[in-house]
Amino acid sequence: LLYLVTFKYTDFDDVTTEDWFYADVCKAVIMGLFDGKTLNTFAPKDPMTRAMFAQVLYALEGSPSVRGLSCPFTDAGSSWYTDAVIWAYHAGVVAGVSATQFAPNEALTREQMVTMLYGYAGRDEQLSGSDGALASYQDQASVSGWAREAMAWAVSTGVITGTSTTTLAPQKIGTRAEVATVLMQFCEQ
Repeated sequence: LLYLVTFKYTDFDDVTTEDWFYADVCKAVIMGLFDGKTLNTFAPKDPMTRAMFAQVLYALEGSPSVRGLSCPFTDAGSSWYTDAVIWAYHAGVVAGVSATQFAPNEALTREQMVTMLYGYAGRDEQLSGSDGALASYQDQASVSGWAREAMAWAVSTGVITGTSTTTLAPQKIGTRAEVATVLMQFCEQ
């Protein structure tokens, strides 16, 4: 597998074997969950958007048909991510930023990412995480109330780690490389 990864993904000019995210980005691309931003670039430092992440989770699910389902968001229709948003909404994976707005081009925060992963994983099983899992992080009070249960689950299961031993950074924007890494940790659970 390493040979395949090295052979296939040196095509990205901005992803090298020395990068901390190399293996996770390669796995995510091989699994068909991520594409490059261009033919030769992955853009690992670019922010991940809400639409991009909905598309990633939709691909992880196998891109099921959304025929007969409607899009409740006025800002998410007729685009490359529309089917992903429709599926994710109806599957209980995502919610909008309001009843009618999804904010597809808004940068994805770490707490939004784990909340979507929590929604994805929670479709088939009851999830739990101890709020105590957040206790060692000095910034744990900055986790939004709507994301607290999901963040506790993600930390408890090892899906996400802090940006340091004492900082969780729930409001930090996730880069494409960071999101690929968290997604691979999630897939390996």
